[in-house]
Amino acid sequence: MKINRAHAFAAGVVVALLAAAAKFVGGTPLDQTFTYQGQLRNAGQLVNGPVDLRITLWDAGVAGGQVGSANTFNAMQLNDGRFACGLNFGGAAFDGSNRWIQVEFRNPAGSGQYQALTPRDKITATPYALYALNGANGVWVYDTDQQSLTAPGKRVVIMGPSNPTTALEVVSTTGGDDSVKLPAGSIGAGELAFGLAAAAGEGSVGTPLNVNCPAPGYLLIIGSGSTFYTNGRVIVDGVDRGVIPMGNQACGNNYTTWSLHRRIEIAAGNHTIELTWPSGGGSCVTGTFTAVYVPASL
Repeated sequence: MKINRAHAFAAGVVVALLAAAAKFVGGTPLDQTFTYQGQLRNAGQLVNGPVDLRITLWDAGVAGGQVGSANTFNAMQLNDGRFACGLNFGGAAFDGSNRWIQVEFRNPAGSGQYQALTPRDKITATPYALYALNGANGVWVYDTDQQSLTAPGKRVVIMGPSNPTTALEVVSTTGGDDSVKLPAGSIGAGELAFGLAAAAGEGSVGTPLNVNCPAPGYLLIIGSGSTFYTNGRVIVDGVDRGVIPMGNQACGNNYTTWSLHRRIEIAAGNHTIELTWPSGGGSCVTGTFTAVYVPASL
C-alpha cells in the first residue's frame, strides 16, 4: 500500500495559511493547524471506505525524535483514496529545524496494527509561515489581549538600511518623504517630541536643543518655569524668533512664572533652539522646554 502526497499537500497548506491569516487580522490568536492531504493506494488500487490514520512529526527522515503529539483520525472515510486532515503539533513544533511527517494507517478501521508508510514526508518551506508569527528565535511576541505584535528590545527596519540606528526605520526605495502615510490627527505632541532641556542660569538655558527636521514643517516650542527677570527670547539657529512672556503668578521672592507656546515655520535640516534672558543678578531662571517637529502635511 502506498500514499501519493506531493501535489495535494502543497495545495492543502495554502488553504490553511490563508485561513490563519484571516483569523489574525480579525483579532484572534493564530490557529496552529495546517491542512495535510493525500491519496492512499493498496496494491496500486485506490482505497475506499473507512481507514484509521495516525500522523506524527519527526526531527529526522529515519529514526530521530518525535516532535509534538500524534494526530489520530479514526474511521476516516476515503473516496478514491483521497483524504484531508488538519494537523496540529503545537506552537513550538516549527522552530526553523528540518521536520518530517510520518503517516501510519490501518485498514479496515478499528482493528489490526498500524503500518508506517516510508519514506517519511519532508516538510518544505510553506508551513514555516507559522514560525514567523510564533517568533523567530523568540524575537516576536504576539499579545492576544492588546492585539499587538512586538519585538522587545530589538530594532525593526522596513525596507531600511543595513545598519539601523533607531527602533524603527522606514525608508522609501524611490526617495522622498512619503515612506509612511498616516491619517490626520493620528500623531500628537507626545509622539513627535524631540527632547527636553532645562532652563537654568542667567543668559542661557543650559544645553540647547538640537532638532533634525527631515522635511519642511513647523517647530512647536513649549516650556514653562520661573524667573526673576523680564521677558526672555526664543533663539532658533542664532536668530531671535520672539518673546518669552512673563506670567502673572508670583512664585515668592519676586519670582514670576514664564510660559512659552510658539509655532515656528522651519526648513528641513538640523536646527538649534535656545531660550535666553537678560544677564545680571545671578542664576535666576528655572524651568524646562520641549521642541516638537510637525510635518507641514499635518
